[in-house]
Amino acid sequence: MGDDHPDNVKLEAPADFKGPGADRGCTDILCSVLLLACWGAMTFVGLCVLGVIQNDMLKEGVPARLTNGMDYNGKICGVDDYVIPETGKNIKDLPKAFYLPSGAPVCVETCPTLEDEYTGYYCKYPRQAVIDATQSFGAMTAYAAPFMATFECAPYVETVDAWGYCVPKAAISALAGMAADKMNEEIVNDCLTDDADGGSNYLVGNSQNGEDEKHYNKYVSEDDNARYWINTDSTTLGNNCTAQRKGIVITADYMDPTSEDGFFDKANADMYTAMYVILGCGCGVAMFLGFVYLYILQIPGVLSTVCWGLIAAIEGCFLGLALYSYNTSETWKTDTTHTESEANLMLYVAYGCAGIGGIWALVICCLRKRIVLAIGIVKEACKAVSKMKIITMYPVMQVIGVIIFLVPWSIYMFYLASSGDVNVECICPSSLGSYSVDFSGTSEEEQESSCDDSGAGCFMYKSFSYDDNTKLIGLYMLFSWFWTSQFVVAAGQLVVAMSISTWYFTRDKSTIGNGTFFSSARKAMWYHLGTAAFGSLIIAIIKTIRVVIAYLQSKAKNSKNQVLKMVLCAIQCYMWCLEKCMKFLNKNAYIQTAIFGYSFCKAARKAFFLILRNIMRISAVAIVSQFVLIIGKLFITVAATFVGYYYMDSNMMDQLNGMWLPILLIILFAYVTAEMFNEVFGMAIWTILQCFVADEEMFEPSERFAEGDLAETVSKTQKAAAAEAGVAPTGGGEKMVAVTPAPSSQELA
Repeated sequence: MGDDHPDNVKLEAPADFKGPGADRGCTDILCSVLLLACWGAMTFVGLCVLGVIQNDMLKEGVPARLTNGMDYNGKICGVDDYVIPETGKNIKDLPKAFYLPSGAPVCVETCPTLEDEYTGYYCKYPRQAVIDATQSFGAMTAYAAPFMATFECAPYVETVDAWGYCVPKAAISALAGMAADKMNEEIVNDCLTDDADGGSNYLVGNSQNGEDEKHYNKYVSEDDNARYWINTDSTTLGNNCTAQRKGIVITADYMDPTSEDGFFDKANADMYTAMYVILGCGCGVAMFLGFVYLYILQIPGVLSTVCWGLIAAIEGCFLGLALYSYNTSETWKTDTTHTESEANLMLYVAYGCAGIGGIWALVICCLRKRIVLAIGIVKEACKAVSKMKIITMYPVMQVIGVIIFLVPWSIYMFYLASSGDVNVECICPSSLGSYSVDFSGTSEEEQESSCDDSGAGCFMYKSFSYDDNTKLIGLYMLFSWFWTSQFVVAAGQLVVAMSISTWYFTRDKSTIGNGTFFSSARKAMWYHLGTAAFGSLIIAIIKTIRVVIAYLQSKAKNSKNQVLKMVLCAIQCYMWCLEKCMKFLNKNAYIQTAIFGYSFCKAARKAFFLILRNIMRISAVAIVSQFVLIIGKLFITVAATFVGYYYMDSNMMDQLNGMWLPILLIILFAYVTAEMFNEVFGMAIWTILQCFVADEEMFEPSERFAEGDLAETVSKTQKAAAAEAGVAPTGGGEKMVAVTPAPSSQELA
């Protein structure tokens, strides 16, 4: 496709062009039908694995097979319909896995609690049959005692039911204690110093100011008497050495996730107490700050100062790094600790940084006029979004839509993943080896010998294998997820593009408001969901191919064929680049559809050539928009977090155990809110750019829709270009006419 391609021509306004939304029809209906068919096929697969529909190609899934434990015979607790010969109990009625001291699990009905401690025994099934038949606890103990020595039996101890696994409470407490001790030791080591100044540091083990209080705790030995505590307080960043001086230590109960006064319980309590502050600051305040940011950008001189300041800062970083590397190289040439090769390497780094700085300066020089135009476009995008504030809430609707799809999809995937054949593996850490175990048609003695759990440290685990049909269906389910999620994103981009383009091509901007957004959303949904389905289908296909390549890469890791690995890596890299390019092209195609009502293919071609014709402008907008979006993201996140911290510090300190978790959640929610805000704002910037180009190509200067900062920017740019070229502008556009200079007085004479 070259300059003579029929789509590579300047845009022409239709004779009856009345702006976006007028006189348009449905586009790419077939893709809408295909997407509905995709959802229908996905639902059929889901009903099959749920067991609602019987199908020979798909087995019914049981999600408990993924989560429940497995006994030493390879039977999944609470799932397998298998009667234990010795006890007569069905594994299906024993949903919990209890681990004997040897590591061999047995299936039991309930996990023992504190009240059950030492009231009975769990053993391997042949021993368990005898235990169950014994009437008195004394007889049980007499029988179980020798088998406890061989790790075949264990008494009831207090356990915690963790996803169907009976985890001994003592083991949790022991791990919590070890973690607490290690953390205390690390903190003490960080707080001890030999570089005491005698004034602001405190001698370990000695009293201060005549007081009897000792500045030590149980982790400080007598050998540390000559060392000092670093004098820090609660306002100092880093370790709280003041707490350590006072003997305050992290306890095992604090680290125990099952303790009522532990770290996790306190964190949950803080999260519940500060829930409204977290949501209010992370979402409400963050969204308000987004509009504050838009208002700030509209203040004359702010956006220009920020953009040019950042451009200059980047140039300064490159040149500063080059100067530093050069000076370092000169220093290394004269000292005795660095070789000549190291000094030359730093010199090459200096040349490289200087070269990059020079290239950056040349790029900015070439784009300087386009950057001025890009700044005007960003300002207009700020105005457009500010007029339709409800538009920033549309990503919330998209998230809700994705969740509605994700719930049944996740259920189908769990059932599908649990429909495979269970393989029992035996792994022995001591020998760093593993092997499969076949439990069919063998006696219990043979089974035990196949994965000896008494001395070698071996244990069993389950894995799943799937036939080719199940693998293909799993790949199809991934494809349906990719298509649907990308479809939701594409629909949102179309709605935003339709709303912003309607704002641009409206003469009387006072008529624009939230109602414009709802009207544009209705038109986009009614006419162009097929186009969104078309564009998202392309992305979904690329993503699915990348998944297949990643699967092949995982298989190739076990191969010694380095060429194959390199080829697959190169293909994966190419597909990643292709995905990024297609997402960019799709976004611009949706804008063309929003303005002119084109189908996807025509819109994509028009967008492609429009990008080629305005590549310098697009580069400038890309630079400016990235600056603006990154700064906006930081501003919203940091400011919302500060508001939340200030409020909790002033009003809730007596209700919270600590502010770290609420603060982290505020940061998370504010960041997500800023991302959604930036998604809309970024799409608005690109829409304004295409609207401006279309406006410039379709209409004469006196008929154009550009106004305000954008029209002023275009006028200044044209006048500057005219002055350089010796031509006169025709009234606001970039077209110019030659002007014959007037003769001077000497020439007239």
